[in-house]
Amino acid sequence: MLPLSRVAVVIILCVATIAGAQGKPRTPINVSYDAEHLDLQKRVLQFKISRPADTADLVVLDESGKEIGKASIGLKDQKPNTWIPITWTQPDNTTVMMLKLRVASEDGVASNVKLIPWSVTVDHEDVTFATDSAKIETSEESKLDASLEKINDIVKRSEQFIEMQLYIAGHTDTVGPNAKNRKLSLDRARAIAAYFRKKGLKLPVAFAGFGEEVLKARTPDNTDERANRRVDYVLGPKGGAPPFKGPYLKVKAGWQAIK
Repeated sequence: MLPLSRVAVVIILCVATIAGAQGKPRTPINVSYDAEHLDLQKRVLQFKISRPADTADLVVLDESGKEIGKASIGLKDQKPNTWIPITWTQPDNTTVMMLKLRVASEDGVASNVKLIPWSVTVDHEDVTFATDSAKIETSEESKLDASLEKINDIVKRSEQFIEMQLYIAGHTDTVGPNAKNRKLSLDRARAIAAYFRKKGLKLPVAFAGFGEEVLKARTPDNTDERANRRVDYVLGPKGGAPPFKGPYLKVKAGWQAIK
């Protein structure tokens, strides 16, 4: 799984306001959060609240919708608009699909937030293209068919919980001019996206070319390196930003959609 970008996480926020005894609405609790304050490895979520509250309850679900962790903390001593940590435990070799956070106050007001910090990098065998070509040779189609099967398996397992989008990121080695490599990587990513669509993939598909700017193996300029001639296939939440971080964010790749 690739690291999440700040806006790759889908946040669904539902605030319930309950009227008081006199019929006057009570002040809602607004819960704020960003992906920089979620650590899935350490299993810590930090969030802010807009007003004093009493309790916070967290439920963690895996890709099948099964509960794999939960936690509860008191909030009476927590100040509004400060980061509040809540930690959970979960079994090894499990993947978080969704976190459900409920914050409640003593006066009966509660806010429910669903967080989807999910993306999956599809393991695959890269297509071999001819030099300076974006044409997919017939002999290479079996690699794409195998990748598509893996993509469809992930979609089938997870589509009941989340709407997904496939991101295809093309890369080259450092042989040749940078501008040429950017276009070549874009054309190859587009060709693969078009192939998946032709083969029946229904998901929204976005593609971009990063050229030689996000190297897997660091090399000098004009170095023929097979590891850098690659394409990433990443499934992320539909409607979020591309689920990439680090050096990817430094490149203005210009994501495009395949029809």
